[in-house]
Amino acid sequence: MESLEVANDLVVCVTGDIDYFRVETIERLEPYLSLLDRYGVKATFFVTARAAEEYPERAEYILKRDHLVEGHGDVHKGFYESESVQIDRLNAMKRVFSKVFDLEIEGFRAPWYKHNPATYLAVDRAGLRYDCSKKRFEIAFKGVPFVQKRYMDMATYRYAKPLLELAGSLYNLYSKSPRLPCYITSNVLEFPTLGISDYSLIGDPRGPRYRPDESIKMGEIWVECLASLKQRGGGVLTLQAHPCRVSPEYLASLDYFIQHALRLGAVFSTPGDLARTVSR
Repeated sequence: MESLEVANDLVVCVTGDIDYFRVETIERLEPYLSLLDRYGVKATFFVTARAAEEYPERAEYILKRDHLVEGHGDVHKGFYESESVQIDRLNAMKRVFSKVFDLEIEGFRAPWYKHNPATYLAVDRAGLRYDCSKKRFEIAFKGVPFVQKRYMDMATYRYAKPLLELAGSLYNLYSKSPRLPCYITSNVLEFPTLGISDYSLIGDPRGPRYRPDESIKMGEIWVECLASLKQRGGGVLTLQAHPCRVSPEYLASLDYFIQHALRLGAVFSTPGDLARTVSR
């Protein structure tokens, strides 16, 4: 796979998936978007076509606030079918956004990241520009017994961290998830998404299941991942922060992360903007 050069050494893309729009009301979206607007950060929301059809006013609200809506599938179901079936699903998704919002979808993230190798060819042949369905780990503590639950609170934290960074490097090598966007087909750029999402820190039954009053710990972990990426030479960190889970109770985590990312010298962009501006 061919990796790309980007204009800045450290870039952050804030993203969030919207599966059904049942809980992502305008009242819940407003504080999330206002926080981003305060820092001049534009986010990308991957929305299923069914959610957009059922709650068009909520997708329209995101667009009117000058943030981006991209594709999360026709319905919230993994992409494990044949290439031809996946192409049909992606084209059906695109038609909904074109018909309802006059919007040309350029990017895609598979629901739950669940996809197979045929997905990349399907994304290409459906005429999409980029994909965010792979994961990447800067520090791979997810799924490690005890470590995932306690991580930064462990007495052995400073000794464990280098080993977990090595584990992340091995995962990324095996999964072909480089620190810079890469062409996964001749026409489609892959932006691997940080595997430590808000779900990992709040909803995962394996822990740590942070409470709202512990939101800063989430921000600290995301900043630590970004700092690790910077130490390795920089790249693009694509963050997953679902509005249904983060807003409003956990917004302090995103606020903390943005503040400290800026202090690390990061610039904020979107996968769509990078896909249009990076040079081979």
